[in-house]
Amino acid sequence: MTSTDETRPPVSGSPAIPGYGSGQGNGGAGGAKNPRRRNGYHPRRQLALVTYNVRTLRTDEKIVELEDEMSRLRWSIMGLSEVRREGEDTITLKSGNLLYYREGDQLSQGGVGFLVHRSLINNIITIGSVSSRVAYLILRVSKRYSLKVIQVYAPTSKHPDEEVEVMYEDISRAIHKSKTYFNVVMGDFNAKLDKRGDGELKVGEFGKDNGIPGDRGWPNFWRRKTSL
Repeated sequence: MTSTDETRPPVSGSPAIPGYGSGQGNGGAGGAKNPRRRNGYHPRRQLALVTYNVRTLRTDEKIVELEDEMSRLRWSIMGLSEVRREGEDTITLKSGNLLYYREGDQLSQGGVGFLVHRSLINNIITIGSVSSRVAYLILRVSKRYSLKVIQVYAPTSKHPDEEVEVMYEDISRAIHKSKTYFNVVMGDFNAKLDKRGDGELKVGEFGKDNGIPGDRGWPNFWRRKTSL
């Protein structure tokens, strides 16, 4: 994978055409569907969901490094932030794991994606994105139930509030893309921990004076989503 011109095979059932899923702006892609998925996930196997700001996966060497790191850990699905790869694609790596990514608004920064363990590829129902900051994956976990994992890369506190509001709308769109029994929203929210307040036991006393960017609508957003 580090020095080959071979075309990587796409996920089973996805269109084998160049530029597949290359949505722009907030339009996003419809997602790669996998009609050959199996109905049922081993009930005794626990899913290990991981989120990781990889800083960059722009080169194939970086992908190899990431897989080498993860070979030491137990993981099932990894949500990726700051992939910094060009375009949007779903590819099967030489390891058998599946990589989905979408480019950020600028190639040098941002972008989201997923790395899915090879043992779960046949359980994927669909995978895609609604924007360069929000990607989603729907997985069949049993004959009756499915799981949606939403990966988020939030703007930093230097970005305007309007951009944060757009991100919330993108998350909402991903949540409502397709109804699933289980929903997980995870990612890099660029949060900064406050100092510990009176009566708080979980936060240390050496944090910064400001928390998650302005709290920037996050509590209000989840109050609107309490029906999930």
